[in-house]
Amino acid sequence: YDLSDDSDYAISDNKVMDRGSEETARVVYEKERVTIHPSQYGSGRISGKLRLFLQQGSLFLSWGPNESTSSVGVEIEKYRNLYTIKALPLSDVRFIRRYTPTFGLDYIIIVLSSGLAFPPFYFYNGGIRELFATLKQHVFIISLKTDSPYLVTLQKSLSSLELPGVASVANAMSQNSLSFTGSNDESRHGATSSMSQYSSKQKHKSNDPGRDLSIQVLEKFSLVTKFARDTTSSLFRDNSAAHAYGRQQHEYILDKATDHKNQYITPEKASTPSATIESDPLPLVWGKQRDRPLSVEEWTAFLDPEGRVMDSKALRKKVFYGGVDHALRKEVWKFLLGYHEYDSTYAEREYLAAMKRAEYEAVKSQWKSISATQAKRFTKFRERKGLIDKDVVRTDRSIPYYEGDDNQNVVVLRDILLTYSFYNFDLGYCQGMSDFLAPILYVMEDESESFWCFASLMERLGANFNRDQNGMHAQLLALSKLVELLDPPLHNYFRQNDCLNYFFCFRWVLIQFKREFSFDQIMLLWEVLWTHYLSEHFHLYLCVAILKKYRQRIIGEQMDFDTLLKFINELSGQINLDRAIQDAEALCTIAGENGASCIPPGTPPSMPIELYVQED
Repeated sequence: YDLSDDSDYAISDNKVMDRGSEETARVVYEKERVTIHPSQYGSGRISGKLRLFLQQGSLFLSWGPNESTSSVGVEIEKYRNLYTIKALPLSDVRFIRRYTPTFGLDYIIIVLSSGLAFPPFYFYNGGIRELFATLKQHVFIISLKTDSPYLVTLQKSLSSLELPGVASVANAMSQNSLSFTGSNDESRHGATSSMSQYSSKQKHKSNDPGRDLSIQVLEKFSLVTKFARDTTSSLFRDNSAAHAYGRQQHEYILDKATDHKNQYITPEKASTPSATIESDPLPLVWGKQRDRPLSVEEWTAFLDPEGRVMDSKALRKKVFYGGVDHALRKEVWKFLLGYHEYDSTYAEREYLAAMKRAEYEAVKSQWKSISATQAKRFTKFRERKGLIDKDVVRTDRSIPYYEGDDNQNVVVLRDILLTYSFYNFDLGYCQGMSDFLAPILYVMEDESESFWCFASLMERLGANFNRDQNGMHAQLLALSKLVELLDPPLHNYFRQNDCLNYFFCFRWVLIQFKREFSFDQIMLLWEVLWTHYLSEHFHLYLCVAILKKYRQRIIGEQMDFDTLLKFINELSGQINLDRAIQDAEALCTIAGENGASCIPPGTPPSMPIELYVQED
């Protein structure tokens, strides 16, 4: 995300630059070797000096790069002037996030009131404590103590967070306050502190009793962090602190220390809209009526005597329109997920299963052989194991297959996730992965085959969990373009209400509607999505269809971001799945090539290249 392409940034940049020529300033803080990383390569850093100074009674921030050296490439050199800050008034800063990771350098991210963000500033020689100590002398600082895992402050909704003591503090804040949050990997689940900008002109929202306070509060943070993440995506691929940062973004959406995850949505509840959540009549050409699931007889007819699928496109079409009979899922899902090739024979698949089982056991033995003494010296293993242990006991426990204490299926779920974290050590484990694995294990009822099907799925969806969040950003950007194409009035409404980041759809996209439908329904929906029949990004058209369904209510009730986020979350269990798929099909057909052009190449979930070659 190049800030030079953003006209708003250019306006803001010129505004703060012009102030640098005013009267002589008094420097109150200065630190050398405060560095930005405009590229993913460590050698591409630009070091400079960060200052705080007083001028005409106001506090300003500046950062300027050191003199250029011959070791800096042309591609890096162009960023020197782009990110130079001559005189940024603190009144123009909306939010400062401080990061003090267990490993790696301390850094901060500065977000402007306009929503734009500078890349992270890394403190190679320390000095962050002194920076904020100086800020405390000149700006009003509020300390918030909450029980939520991460501090969340938003300028528009501080008083609506319903956290102890927040509302009274927010009402007393001055217009010159600055928002600040801190993060530390060692105390990620503890209380944090903050300062928050608050305007006396800001209208107060009514307090809504949250059925899931933690997830509502944490999702509010997404509106702010999105901007910082956009401008730092390349850097986060290589930074040691980034994985914890990326993991936080999943955790605030998928916080499992709530009752929401364990609420089992019955098919009856999911198919019957609540009286309180009414949809608009959708003026679409309806897609085809849903067909019956693929039967054993139909499946057999697709296979030749040696077990090859003779017409994979016809098979995928059948699954798209009707799904798969549950008795067949264990076999058919292996093809849909890319574990088996469509032209493989019975004998080849049997041989593959034996080879893959041996490979799985070899990978699993890597972590099984780690002794307690070695684990004490293996921080990454302990961290990942701790996250997995915490998540698996909260994943689909209302489903009979996973319910109850000492459930062996939960143990298998944990073992597969731990093994995958060693198999794909770069990606590791992030919250949300257990959501994808649970239905796969439920269907396969085999540890090795579940692992390889899950690994194949992660080849497509792994980018959802990348530390830089580029995969999620690409999908939300594509969603924005599709809404603009298929429902311009709704898109314009989102534009006018600062909702164009589409973060209210984050959960839908991240775990592909896992929380919105019952367990049985999500298996049907996923096998429809896995066919990639009309589009490999059919889940985005499904998002558009649901938003379009409720457009009249969204606009009629003048929903802002917070209200919209709450409304979207409350749709869980209220969406008619068959109708949503039909509407999404109609939208996908209407959009045609124009819709496909809205989605950049490589946007997840992309099918592995070898599968494209095979299909061709």
